[in-house]
Amino acid sequence: MQSRLSVGVQWAANDLKFMVWFGLSSGRAKLLSALWEAQGDLVESRSLGLSRHTVYVYVCDLRTALYPGAIHTRSKFGYALTISGLAECEAALEAMSRDALAAGCAARRIAA
Repeated sequence: MQSRLSVGVQWAANDLKFMVWFGLSSGRAKLLSALWEAQGDLVESRSLGLSRHTVYVYVCDLRTALYPGAIHTRSKFGYALTISGLAECEAALEAMSRDALAAGCAARRIAA
């Protein structure tokens, strides 16, 4: 079982990876991370701690950043990543992790 701190660190790492990969602002990356963590389950708009308008704007921007059909909307309730949205986010996280690992290995070789 993961501690709250390790879960928080993982979420922050995912936020950063989504920011870099998709070119998102911090707020948009946090929203995408919340959708990713839900793994296809609906995330209530009001649970995000943002105004309805802000959530709407962020989701519109995410729809532009991700492939078409990546986000499902349940009117006046919330949002969820579709199967294609989950796959795109997983690919982004894996690619960013590989890049970070490669960069870390390269840095160690230089320092050695």
